[in-house]
Amino acid sequence: MIALPDYTNADNWLVIPDDPKAPVDVFYIVPTAYHPADPDTAPDLCGMDDAAVRKRAGEHIAHKGSCFITVGNFYAPMYRQTKVKTLISDDPEAKKTVLSGSFACVAAAFETYMRRHNHGKPFILAAHSQGSMMLAMLLSSVFAKHKNYLDKMIAAYVIGFGITRDYLTANPHLTFAEGRDDTGVIISYNTEAPGVTARNITLPKDSVCINPISWTRDSVTAPKEDSLGAHLMTRDAEGNVAQVRDIPHYADATVDQKRGVVVCSTVDPSLFAIPEEPGFFPPGVMHSGDLPLYYYDLRQNAIDRINAYFASRGNK
Repeated sequence: MIALPDYTNADNWLVIPDDPKAPVDVFYIVPTAYHPADPDTAPDLCGMDDAAVRKRAGEHIAHKGSCFITVGNFYAPMYRQTKVKTLISDDPEAKKTVLSGSFACVAAAFETYMRRHNHGKPFILAAHSQGSMMLAMLLSSVFAKHKNYLDKMIAAYVIGFGITRDYLTANPHLTFAEGRDDTGVIISYNTEAPGVTARNITLPKDSVCINPISWTRDSVTAPKEDSLGAHLMTRDAEGNVAQVRDIPHYADATVDQKRGVVVCSTVDPSLFAIPEEPGFFPPGVMHSGDLPLYYYDLRQNAIDRINAYFASRGNK
């Protein structure tokens, strides 16, 4: 039995607000920051005090997850992350590790948040990659048990991990977004370059998605001129953050309904390669660009859904 972290202890959070005055909260689950040098011999789960994981997770929040950080009181738990090799394994023991390790941490953090920090406020859920896998599990389990939580859920941004039609059928309490400002819904997409046919480990078969510029589910291209802009971080040869820049009107977006992805044709996909996990993300899979490419579109959309949520309840 893996001991759960004590989420009443602020040290077990990557970010927790000192003075949460905003009327809305954001509960954010970071993606994989655990990239051991030798994944064959490294533990399946990182430690809560893993300095390298915490540093990488902090950089992700600062430069990617921060698309949501200005829209509400921001909470981001540290959790025992699963290494990618184990995370995608079909071995039953690997699945037990994910459930009893990573997911159990996230569920404990969320229940602590609801019990000690939420105080009845509406909230946005958001995540990327492994964090989105955890969020999908949270929505299908904890939110099935506590359906009253859905009354306060403005939206769930499950980015970088596919939500399938089977998942939605199996979870009738959940609804996928249809437009720009519907609330209580799931928003999800993965980003690829045109023509990718190789396996994408974050894209289960029969995934659905929404266009992060037009916020429609049809296959009409949203041109880059309609995008509010990207927020890009690049690293040097040692893996340190080297440059951060905002680029307006950078990425276009087209929903490929058959593959279940958002296709971006206006950027060089090699800029979004993931050298820390060789072999898992083939050329053209722009997984690391899911949030940065549409950074300001996501921020504005969160604001739009917040406004719609309060308007539907007679508040401004």
